[in-house]
Amino acid sequence: MERINQKGIWLSGYLLIMLFLFTRGFYSPFFVVLITLLLLMLFLKEAERLFAWMIISFFLGNLLLGYMDHFIEGFHLSAFSLIMLSQLLWLVPILMMGYVIKQFNQESIPYFHQPIFTMDIHLPFRIVFSFKRFLLICGLLALIALISTFLFQKEEIQWRLFLLILLFSMINALLEEVVWRGMLLAKLIMITNQPIGIIVTSIAFGINTTMFGFSSVICITYIFLGLVLGFLTVESRSIFPAMIVHTLVTTLLFMNGSMPLPV
Repeated sequence: MERINQKGIWLSGYLLIMLFLFTRGFYSPFFVVLITLLLLMLFLKEAERLFAWMIISFFLGNLLLGYMDHFIEGFHLSAFSLIMLSQLLWLVPILMMGYVIKQFNQESIPYFHQPIFTMDIHLPFRIVFSFKRFLLICGLLALIALISTFLFQKEEIQWRLFLLILLFSMINALLEEVVWRGMLLAKLIMITNQPIGIIVTSIAFGINTTMFGFSSVICITYIFLGLVLGFLTVESRSIFPAMIVHTLVTTLLFMNGSMPLPV
């Protein structure tokens, strides 16, 4: 049985605790935990230190993102332009984490490659799918759900609004997948294992949605979505399938009114 790195488990817990405190606005205990993490650097090995610095750079990037977000609100731009600029500010923590990873001479986004579809998916009752067919079925189900949303809408479809939502969802999926599955998942797997890496990043992914005022139901939905996206990423060795599924699900949630429109 594979031995699990206990310090990796602690660092996973630090990530979840800090994210909960940060999203809830409990900044005093958040900074206490942050300083504690800095002090613990002396007792960590290189891979663990890398992940610890990634956690710190992620949150410092988010703090800077918040200040920049308030700054751009002072410009006289449309609501959608402001929300798109706010999304692009995700580049701040991405670049900061990327810089940290480069200082450790490692690849920033290991899963930023063409997907591999050669493996099989084993389901209960001896049901076996090729990975490629599994993705096609998931994509088809998502498209059917999206089309059904259009068909059963009481109001006439506003195509301009739909295209804006689709654009927002695509950029949101691209940037968030780079963070959660591209960077954090890959490095977390290095210090724990694959199942723990997927579970922890999925919980963190769900908790992060509460920062935007979404309900606990959406939080749970995104935790489950994170499990699916993490599975797709590690099995295909690429974040691109996760980006596509993330885009479709986010678009669907906005279109059927499960999440308030970001405009």
